[in-house]
Amino acid sequence: MRLALLAALAAAGAAAAADPLADGRRVVFLGDSNTFAGRFIAYLDAHLVTQLPDRKVNLINLGLPSETVSGLSEPDHPYPRPNVHDRLAAALAKAKPDVVVACYGMNDGIYYPFDEARFRKYQDGYRKLIADCERAGARVVLMTPAPFDPAPLAGKVLPKGAEKYSWMRPYEGYDEVLGKYSDWLLTFREKGCIVADAHTKVLAHLTRMRKAEPGYRVSGDGIHPNANGHLVIYKELVRSLGLPGQGVAGDLDAAGGKSATPGVTGIAVRPGRLEFTWKTRVPFPRDPAWHRRMAEVEHVAVGAGQFRLAVTGLPAGRHALYEEDRLIGSATADEWKAGVDLGRWPELTANRRAGEVWKLLEEKTRVLGLAWLTDVGHKRPDTPKGIALADAQKKAAELDAKARELAAPTEMRLRIVPEGK
Repeated sequence: MRLALLAALAAAGAAAAADPLADGRRVVFLGDSNTFAGRFIAYLDAHLVTQLPDRKVNLINLGLPSETVSGLSEPDHPYPRPNVHDRLAAALAKAKPDVVVACYGMNDGIYYPFDEARFRKYQDGYRKLIADCERAGARVVLMTPAPFDPAPLAGKVLPKGAEKYSWMRPYEGYDEVLGKYSDWLLTFREKGCIVADAHTKVLAHLTRMRKAEPGYRVSGDGIHPNANGHLVIYKELVRSLGLPGQGVAGDLDAAGGKSATPGVTGIAVRPGRLEFTWKTRVPFPRDPAWHRRMAEVEHVAVGAGQFRLAVTGLPAGRHALYEEDRLIGSATADEWKAGVDLGRWPELTANRRAGEVWKLLEEKTRVLGLAWLTDVGHKRPDTPKGIALADAQKKAAELDAKARELAAPTEMRLRIVPEGK
């Protein structure tokens, strides 16, 4: 019996070690302004709340604008760039993370062409960060930096051979530097480290989007990703962490008045009318800041973002979906048979609740992140200050509770009728 218990405990411990975001984990995010922005962290929180509501994971955003892991700073920067090593000990001591997600690189090449000496500084700084985190008992997850895109900076980038460069006047081929830095980070996979390759994924996204829209941007200044870029980063981080997410899907047989989908009840079939009640959990929210084609190009309706309803047995023609007396949208019988992405209709109750979940978690991430950043301390001037950490934690808990309440299964009374009737 004792041996069996020990084996069970060992298996449970191994499973927890294999899952960096297991229940009860404290996860600290370190990085520059792209981490400080926090949007991909809020997406991750939304994933946990809507997909894995039984888990409570404490996500702590300690990203700091302008920061490097190398300690370098370009001559024209208005102040010496902050170095993560100046605050790392305090961050580890105060936050006591189980996991540290680190993303540096954008500022570490100081916007100059590639240079071996700077690269060694970057490598040495990262090795020290990893060693210090592991010494404190935290597992390190690495993330490659987002790419530099010169397209939005027409007239502001400089060619190779310029006297000096800066984030205001960067080297036009600066992404070559970030590519080399990213390639080096990816070698840590050979050592068993999780490395999320945001650099490659965002570049691939840009390529896909620009095929149909050459002027598409994932960043207004070529440096800081917008909501579209943060979605791609979130997706790559979730994939790298192996975090499950199944979305929501339902199936109905209109001709037979049957459904094998859990939560679908009260099916009533009348001439030209199908009615049913669907009690379903709230899907992963869709950010209104995304590009209009984002859901389609990034396959948001697959996996965690799925919110699909398939209905067979409808007569030919278009059929409208109503919730109570509110028109939600319409699709052809063939589209209903194949499965309609309900996530594209924001007025549906589950989608409206998902939108509220997103607002709450976005605020939670911002309030908690600023408070933690202020409490840990740093040397960057002109950085917004957060409220007292205890007050922020109380507010964050309230926002989280509201979000989880909204994300709980909700009941919708729906009907499908021929369009125009």
